[in-house]
This record gives sequence, C-alpha cells and structure tokens, in this order.
Amino acid sequence: MFAGTQTVMQPETTRITKNAKLPEEIRQKVGSEDVETIGMELHVEQPGRKKLHPEVVARMQAAKALGVRVLEDVPRIGAFRVNDPTGEHYLSPGKGDELRKWIDKAHEVAGAIAARGLGYAQVKALGEKMAARDPESAWFRALDKAADIHEKRAVERAFGEWADGDSVAAHVAYGLDAFCSADVGNSNATNSVLDPVNRGWLTATYGVRFMIFEELAASLP
Repeated sequence: MFAGTQTVMQPETTRITKNAKLPEEIRQKVGSEDVETIGMELHVEQPGRKKLHPEVVARMQAAKALGVRVLEDVPRIGAFRVNDPTGEHYLSPGKGDELRKWIDKAHEVAGAIAARGLGYAQVKALGEKMAARDPESAWFRALDKAADIHEKRAVERAFGEWADGDSVAAHVAYGLDAFCSADVGNSNATNSVLDPVNRGWLTATYGVRFMIFEELAASLP
C-alpha cells in the first residue's frame, strides 16, 4: 500500500488581484501592476488501500474508548509524518527539548538494535543482497522484486523484524512501564529482537520489562 502511494496535483487555478486592493507593502514591490496568483493543490492517494474489515474498526474504536493511543514510530528520513495535533490518536512525544530528547533516545536504541544485526539492519541487508542482481537498483527498491515465494517470505519477515525493533525503540524513548507482547521471534529465520537472548539484553541495557497480555491485565489496579 505504501509503495503505491502517489502525489497527484490538481489543475492549477489563477486569480488576479487588482493593484488597488493590494496591501501597501506589496504595492511597493510590484509597482502599479496587478498581481496574478497561481494556486496548486496536491493530494495524496493510495489506490492500493483496502477498506478495513468491520471487526477491525470495532476493535479500534473499543481500544480508543479505553484510552489506548498509538506510539509514534522512530522518525526516519522519508517516513510519513504523523499529524495528530490534539493527541487524540497518538501518544505525544512532547515538544521542544522534550521532543528532541525523545528523538535522540529513539535513534540511540534503534541504532543499538541495528548494530546487533536486528531490526532495520535485517531489511537493509536483505535489500542489498537482492540489489546485487541489479547493481543500478537502490536496495530499498530491490525489496519489491522477490525472485520466488521463499524470497518474498524473507522480505515479509525482514519488515516484521524492522517493525519489532522500532516498536521497542519507541517504547524506550517514551519511557513506558511495560512492553506487552507474546512474540518471541519464532517466525524469524534469523535472530529476532524479541527472542529470549535479545529480550535479556534489552532488559539489562534499557530496563525493558516484557509482559504478556495476561500479566499486564493482572498488574492493573
């Protein structure tokens, strides 16, 4: 769906503003001429986006009613920007110095995870391997050219690992109390950031407290 996202420009519009109606500071710059304003409007379209299943919508609405909010992801160059000014859907990472500290910590943890060959590092390594078949292709574009079902599954696992790694990094940056997940990396053919060994490293290094859902529910007042 994200790969198919496209920006579409709407037809240009033009508007003439008579010189007499211009603010004085503008007239000083343009003299006695009228001003022609050309407007361009850009829309983002995702033709591959499918309508959500009604049960998924119901669960999302129920979670929102409970006060559940989504964590913002590790900010990366070229990533989609979250626009939620009221904090209705996403947990705010703060503003000013607080936001800078959040970004620094998120990148620190994500970088440490990648340095262990986990998270984002796996999808990039796979992309570089696949790009070797076409030296002129960027590694991230090569990921869309799986040769067979086995390579396609490898791409899916790598993206899942990236998501897990960034989820942990965001969790640490927010300073949350518990990371709730029953995932222990069994689906990943290589090391997973959520396997027992790396869970131990995350706990020892960043104090991540892992729980399954039942443990989380039992700990609530």
